Amino acid sequence: MVKNLFKMRTDYKGDHLKQNDLDKNPINQFNNWFIEAKRKNILEANAMILSTINKDNYPSSRTVLLKEVNKKGFIFFTNYNSNKGKEISHNSKVTLNFLWKKIEKQVIIQGKAKKISDSISANYFNSRPRKSQIAAWASNQSEKIENVKVLKDKFNKIEKEFEKIKNIPKPNHWGGYIVLPNKVEFWQGKKSRLHDRICYIFDKNWKKFRLSP
Repeated sequence: MVKNLFKMRTDYKGDHLKQNDLDKNPINQFNNWFIEAKRKNILEANAMILSTINKDNYPSSRTVLLKEVNKKGFIFFTNYNSNKGKEISHNSKVTLNFLWKKIEKQVIIQGKAKKISDSISANYFNSRPRKSQIAAWASNQSEKIENVKVLKDKFNKIEKEFEKIKNIPKPNHWGGYIVLPNKVEFWQGKKSRLHDRICYIFDKNWKKFRLSP
């Protein structure tokens, strides 16, 4: 049993986050913080927790990788037949969470997920390592399998089928989503748990305000 966790705590030392210093657009501000995270050599700074809602109205979370940010939103790729794909089809409302402990920052993004064009998905798929492309064909993501051997055998079978094909095509069940944000919160850890929280809400345009920690 896990016990005696009461004393497990970290006192953060972040600088004061001034509301007026943040960009008027939260996507631009996210880019600023992401550049800082990369500069500080944070491992997989693009790793984010994606939370969705299933058909029983339970939240479901997992880690995925951010692959692009544009002026509209945040893009990631997955198997459309996976649990997250099915849940997004059921309810497009999602949340993304980036936690960069090394720089004591967190960004929480709320919005709606929408499939991107098949051509953009194909362009990214073509840039992936060959074995990752084969894995996209081999794995029925989120489905039960008897054992690891079943998956390896299927991978080997598909790899052999594609061995004479230079450019492996993208499966129809695989592609990208863009999360179109309507709420974004920037969190900066500070001493004594008096953390800074600046929130943006979209209502015809972006409005930002401070939240109590």
